Order: sequence, then structure tokens, then C-alpha cells
Amino acid sequence: MPTESERPCLVITAKNGYLRYNASWVIGRILRDYESWMDPAVRMRLVEMLEQRRQYMRRNTRKGTPVPKPGQTGLCISIYEPSKSKTAGEPSYDLIYWSGLAVATVQLVVAAIPFATAGDCSILVITVCGTIFAFITGGLPQWKAEKWACRRKSPNGYILTRGNGAQHCILILGNEHGLNLEDLAVGGQMTYRSSDVLTRLCLAAISILWIGLLITAAGVKQNTWYLLAVGGIGIFQNVLVAGWRRTPSALGVHLDFRGVVGEMTTMDALLALEARHTRAGRSLLPIFFPGELLPEETAKWQALEIKALQETERAQLVAQEQSTEAVPESWIAHARNFERK
Repeated sequence: MPTESERPCLVITAKNGYLRYNASWVIGRILRDYESWMDPAVRMRLVEMLEQRRQYMRRNTRKGTPVPKPGQTGLCISIYEPSKSKTAGEPSYDLIYWSGLAVATVQLVVAAIPFATAGDCSILVITVCGTIFAFITGGLPQWKAEKWACRRKSPNGYILTRGNGAQHCILILGNEHGLNLEDLAVGGQMTYRSSDVLTRLCLAAISILWIGLLITAAGVKQNTWYLLAVGGIGIFQNVLVAGWRRTPSALGVHLDFRGVVGEMTTMDALLALEARHTRAGRSLLPIFFPGELLPEETAKWQALEIKALQETERAQLVAQEQSTEAVPESWIAHARNFERK
């Protein structure tokens, strides 16, 4: 798997703000294709935010001055949760996945034409061998280990964003059913020695077979246009698959939508997120506001922190009361009761 993401991406642990620079192809693709799979509620909220920004600009612009529709405003934070019904790290098979079999079938049909019309089986044999080698290479278990090189059932929440100036953030809540995205973000640096030997032996053998196949293909003198057509179909399918937008489920990350937080200003969005999910908004604060905050902004964050501490203390008191009620009778009390009897 590639060890560098296609686009810059940050993976932030929601509970403590721990930051990792992403090197995972899976996470990079999730953010790259986000606008194609985001929930309709997120899209609607973004439209509302852009309209709010436009109205704000109209109120603060000289009368009669045309105000264009803004292309970006504030911060839109979508909230997801790992699916409890699907296994993380096991991708769902979408149309793009099955297109490989469909294209391989078309290639075999094209390669069979010279055999059916002129009795020339060379094109068909080369195509069959190439298809088998390709499926064996792609089916090696090493690729799966590298693609999802992380722990499962993570209890932590994670935030995905492109960084300061981004329009979207994705908060993935922790429920012990998802992938550990901290591990996944540096998955390219992890190795699996138990699979390395098998992978290297298989690749060495397949490389020799590929070289033999290429030498054989170079010696074909008749019906070469069919061989060119087979290769062209495969190249077209590869280009299509590489650029096609896919859902997180197709990448082994199964998510259920839980809500959206979006405001016309980034600070308001972070405050709203912090009020809804403690520590999540504060974890993003150094990313979007690396400098000093205004006094009124600092006061708002302090108020949220005090509220969070009060809720934590209240929850601890409730837990202590429940544990006190559930404490079994001590052995000393039990002995005293027995003596009285």
C-alpha cells in the first residue's frame, strides 16, 4: 500500500487533542471523497450556513453592491459512529469491486474472438494467464494487513480534517466497534514479518511468470490488435477505478450518521461541538486558532469547562451512590448477625 496520503490530512484524538499526520491511503480516500458520500443533513446544513454568510455580507455591504454567493464559510462538523452491525476492516463489495470480474470477462470474450474465427489460441492463452496472475497478486493477504494496519474495537473518538481553513471536519465517536485511527494513520510504518516471507516468495514466483508471459506476448505476430484491445480495456478500467469516488464502507470503515454541527464562524462551531461532545471542540482549538483568543472567547471556553467538570462530578457522585447501594454485607457484619442469632 502507498505510505503517503494523496492529500494532507490530520487525525486528532478527540479526548486529548493528540495529533497525527496521516499516512494512510484509506483515511486519505475517506476525506478525498467526503463530499460525495456525506449525509444529506450535512449538505443541507452547509447550504444554510452559506446563505447565512450571504445575508451577513449583504447587511454589512453598501446598498446596491452585488453580493456573490460565498463558496465557503465557518466550519461544518459531521458526527458519525462506527457501525455495530458490520465488522470494521471488512469492506463492503460495491459496483467498483465487482467491475473487476466484469472487465475480466469482457477481456476473455475479446481474446476468444481470434480463436473462434481463425483457430489462433495464443491471444486467449495470454489473456487467461495474465488474468490469473493479476488475481493472485491482488489476493495476497499482505495487502489486507497493510491496508488496515491497526487495532480494532477502539473506545476513543477521532476527528479527521484537512487542517486550518478546511470547510469540513469528521468526528467519529468511540463505541468499541471501530478501527483505531491513530494506528491506521501511521499504518505505512508498521510491518508484518509473519507475512513478509510468504509475500516475497509469491511475488518472486509471479514476477518470473510475468516476465515469461511478456516474452510470449512479444512473440505474437498475428491478431495483435485483439491483444492491444484486451490491454486497453484493462488500462481503462484501472484509470476508472483509481479516480472513482467510493463510500467509507467500501474502504472497510463502516459509519452511521449521528448529527451535524455547523456555524457561520469557526469559533461558534467549535463551541457548539464542545457543548455537545466534551473535549472534542477543545481538541480542534489549537488547529484552527493557534494564537491567543479574545477575552470573550476565553470566557466562553472557561464556562464550558466548568460545566463539563460539574457534569463529571455529578456523574461520579451518582456512580458512588450506586456502588454504595450495591456493596455486599461485610464478613464482620455477617458474623455479628450470626452471633446475635
